[in-house]
Amino acid sequence: MILSEEELIRRCIRNDRHAHEFLFNQFYQELYVIAMRYLSDHHDAEDVVIQSFTRVFKYLNNFAYNGPGSLGKWVRTILINESIRSLKKRNLIEFNEDIRQLGQEHTEANGLQQMQASDIIRMIEKLPTGYRTVFNLFVVEGYSHKEIAVKLGISENTSKTQLKKARNQLMINLNEERNYGTI
Repeated sequence: MILSEEELIRRCIRNDRHAHEFLFNQFYQELYVIAMRYLSDHHDAEDVVIQSFTRVFKYLNNFAYNGPGSLGKWVRTILINESIRSLKKRNLIEFNEDIRQLGQEHTEANGLQQMQASDIIRMIEKLPTGYRTVFNLFVVEGYSHKEIAVKLGISENTSKTQLKKARNQLMINLNEERNYGTI
């Protein structure tokens, strides 16, 4: 079944089972990968993806189509919000605002260039939840510190601190990988 986004939305709103299945199959893998970036656990990611699709189908009639790609952006936003809701619900996000140990770490760019994307993703998944969440929202999703602060219920400075700590930790991990050959 090949449908335009607009037709897919119309059919899903009419509860067309095949359109629901098509939408699910179209976005499942991408949403799972995003959920793993935030949650770092297969079962938690699966749960959040299913919760997200439940919300998508429930609120699709409220969605305002704004051209090609707008459906995907809306679905990803729901997934990100569900991931954050899951982390908050289980009290898994901790934000440490102690900035005493935030020296500037440097590393050679070619260490990063020689790594596989899967190695970098594993390094991100190993970050503490607060670091990982802010890193994903800022670096991967493109949210501003102000938007992150609102989304997570923290100050902009906490968001900036968490990002700096995440980057420093990634640089430390990168240096260890380069020196020892393991992640």
